Formats: sequence, C-alpha cells, structure tokens
Amino acid sequence: MSIKRMFSIAGGALLGALVASNPATAEELIYGSWLPAGEYLNRVALPKAFAAIAKDTNGAITWKLVPGGQLADPKATYDAVRSGLMAGGMAVSSYVPNLIPSVNTIYNTVIFGDDVVAASGAALETATLHCPSCIAEFKKINAVALSGWTSAPYYLACREPVKSLADLKGKRVRATGGYVELMRQSDAVPIAATLVEAVGLLQRGGLDCQFGVHGWLKIFGYADFVKNVTDYPLGMTGPAIGMLLNRDVWSKMTLEQKKIHLKAAAYVSAALALGQFVIENDEIFSELQRTKGLTVVKANKQEFDALVSKYDPIMRQRNIDNAKQFGVADPAALIDAYAAARQKWAVLSKDIGRDIDKFAAAIQREIYDKVDPNKM
Repeated sequence: MSIKRMFSIAGGALLGALVASNPATAEELIYGSWLPAGEYLNRVALPKAFAAIAKDTNGAITWKLVPGGQLADPKATYDAVRSGLMAGGMAVSSYVPNLIPSVNTIYNTVIFGDDVVAASGAALETATLHCPSCIAEFKKINAVALSGWTSAPYYLACREPVKSLADLKGKRVRATGGYVELMRQSDAVPIAATLVEAVGLLQRGGLDCQFGVHGWLKIFGYADFVKNVTDYPLGMTGPAIGMLLNRDVWSKMTLEQKKIHLKAAAYVSAALALGQFVIENDEIFSELQRTKGLTVVKANKQEFDALVSKYDPIMRQRNIDNAKQFGVADPAALIDAYAAARQKWAVLSKDIGRDIDKFAAAIQREIYDKVDPNKM
C-alpha cells in the first residue's frame, strides 16, 4: 500500500471520528432578545438554560444570545422568528394582539393579589394545555411557544406622590394590555409604550408614571425619573413567552431534543417568576430606596379596593368582546379555565414557596410531561 493511500485511509478515519464526536446536525441557533443585556432573562435564566441544552444534546444544539434589541424590537420579534431571522426570542402578546388573540385573552386577564407562583403556573398551563386555539395561532405565524410566566404585582411609580384616585386623575401612565382599561377607569391617561420606549418618554416628560414591577425601576433606569411608589399592588399579567421558537427549527429537532428544550423552558419559567419577579424584585426595591431616594407613598386603600372591585367584571366582558372580534371562538371558557388553573396552582404554591427548582419540577410534572412535543 502506498504512503499516499495510507494517509488517505488515516485521514478518513480521523474525519469519521470527528463527525461522530460532532454530529452532522450540530448548529448554533440565534436567540434575539429586545431586553437589555443586564436584565434577568439575559443575565441569568437564558445562559443557564442554553448551557443545559448544549450539554444535554451533546453539543448538537447550541444557542447564541443577542440581547438589547440588536435584531428585533418587541413588535418585530414575531416576524423575525416567523421568517427565521432569529430561531428564538421573547414575546409579549399585548404588542400584537391580532396575531395571537387567544394568548392575549389570558394575558389581558389581570390577576390581583401577590401569588406570582400560582399566577405563573396557571397562565402557562392554560396556554399550553387548555387552549387549542393558542397552538393554532402560533402555527399560523410559524412559531412554537415554550416557557411563560406572569409579572410580579404592578405598582405606580410617579414623578409626584399618588395617594388617591384624585391624585391619579389626568396622569399619563405607561399601560398596555388589560391595564389600559384599568387606568381609564381610574381617570388616568394610558400611554401604550413599550418598556424600552418608556425610558425616553419619562426622560422627556411624556409620562408622569411608570406602571410596572419594582425591578424595572433599576433595569430600565426609571428610578432616575420617578421617585414615588404608591404602596398598592394593582395586579399581575402573563404569560410572557420566554422561548418563542421558529417552527421549522423546532420541527427539525429530534423528539429527545424537543424534550430537552421543554425541560429548559420549565426552568426559565420558574427562574423568571421566582428569581426575578419575587426574590430579585424585592432586593432591588430595597436597594433603590437606599440609593435612589425612592419614597413609598401610602395609598388610600379603600379607594383602590373599590377600583379593583369595579374593574373585575368590566375586564372580563371587555376581554371576551375583544377576543371575539379577533376570532376566538369561546373566550369565556378560556378565562374560566385560567381561573380554575389558578385555584389548583394556589395549592401547589404553598409547597413551592420561593424554591426555583421545586417550581421548575412542578411545571415539568403538571404541564410539559402532559404534552406531545410533536403536536405543539
């Protein structure tokens, strides 16, 4: 045998070994996030989830995170995922209610109280297990939705102290989704700006109040402009979709790879709900009171309680009417399924407490173990 032939055989053997250790299906997928690089999803949850996916798929699938809206803003994320510009991204239904009206019906159902675990588990379960129209809507935009959570309770953070509804009257407040009507009921002026757009509006005086969770005051820099936080929780919304994936990318994955992504999605859901919107949220609020001079304003509880009681039936009917306009067949049943799921998750929440791993395991057991990944 010639030397040339021997090297040819050896080279072929080496190439075969390399292919075996690096599967032919190996690829780097792009996740575009419109959130800042320092936000919890980009800083903590996704890096850990993506590392687990790479490990569990033996390197066959890796994800590259591109934060800060470099590829798409909140609204453009849907088309970027649909077209394949990005393999994945974070999505909020209220920015494009016409595209996914069923999910938006859940999102627009404001949950009053402070049990983030119960609200998040119920929102994700409803969208995943009890909403066939949600799956159908995502198929129409060539997407698959994994992971979801609700926010922490929203609070008013304003330039001037807001103690009563009279103080709130006429104030320009950033509000989206179901909160738009809540602000109208309080005689405030809702401004439908994204979280990113709100920074410039506050800076230029186009907003009087930011309406959201405490953590955003630091993450988006709102605490530089608003110093008064009204001490009254005004509800939670969700699910925000943590992993909106291109359906063509999803379809090419093996069943095992899909299950690995569902496991990662369970972790991301739990990490955002508890890690960001409970644990870190509380820590940031305490920090900003020390470092930015935030003042907690005692609210007229009786007035705000009355606002919430008045708003509940209005919200339900408004969500039903809006959903029907967008072609949702039975939005009332969807809203009722969400309510039933919250009762179930309120019980589970007591055992979960603030344990992210326990919550992720509950999401896996109660939701993702009950779905066929090939039918999502």
